[in-house]
Amino acid sequence: MDLTKQLAGAPISWGVCEANGWGYQLDPERVLTEMKEVGLSATELGPDGYLPQNAKDLAKVLNDHELNLCGAFVPIVLHKRDRLAASYERAKRQASVLAELNAGNFVLATPAEDGDYDNRDAMDANAKAVFADSLPAVAEIVESFGLQMVVHPHAGTMFETPADLDFLLNETDVDVCLDTGHIVVGGGSPLEIAKKAGSRVKHVHLKDCDAQSAGRIQRKESSYSVEVKNGMYRPLGQGDAQIAEVIQFLESIKYGGLLVLEQDVMLADNPPFSGGPIENVRASIDFLKTVVAGL
Repeated sequence: MDLTKQLAGAPISWGVCEANGWGYQLDPERVLTEMKEVGLSATELGPDGYLPQNAKDLAKVLNDHELNLCGAFVPIVLHKRDRLAASYERAKRQASVLAELNAGNFVLATPAEDGDYDNRDAMDANAKAVFADSLPAVAEIVESFGLQMVVHPHAGTMFETPADLDFLLNETDVDVCLDTGHIVVGGGSPLEIAKKAGSRVKHVHLKDCDAQSAGRIQRKESSYSVEVKNGMYRPLGQGDAQIAEVIQFLESIKYGGLLVLEQDVMLADNPPFSGGPIENVRASIDFLKTVVAGL
């Protein structure tokens, strides 16, 4: 693996998230400056409207910080037929911006409702029937812009648990964003899911996760937002997401896609410039460099 080419970041590691009520949102200038400071060369887009949506303005902001755009996390409701038209329009708008900046990855998430990851609907027969139509439709939209679509397992979405991912891998042909932390939150093994998906892993979100915190969510003793606020996500190597083993497996299948560092964090206020989220990002990069050096 070549971290100089494959390592990227995302604003969520600095607490910037589209979820309703998600803590203090750091301004783009600080986030992009700190991304460059830790050696990242590319970023995902972040929440709708966080960075400019006009491609020309967005390109200038990124160029000013010497960063490329490598994709976007796009949460849209796709299991309810009455929401599909609006969701398809959102997909077209997002794909258009990505295509203009040659950012190849459309990272699809499927929440039950916009901005809410604390609740989800059942992956029942009706939802599966709607997905049989909606997933190929979004893939067609994305491909028409020359982009790659990957489905992202995520807490509080329709693809959360190992059973959900079995449906995705066994009953559809879509490719996957392997998010190591969210797989733990859903009760799965990141390494096992990586092996099941194999060459269908086209994009990777690397985050580490405390399994005890995840267990409280699974048992409905707590909520996703509460556990994130309390530090469920950890710097790489400090949790239970099998990061080293996943990297070793990806190397064994000659994975050549991106490794996007993510450590979802919820900020109570504006942290000082001498500390804050950047320190956890640095710790994750240091761990990842050690793992890759040992391959």
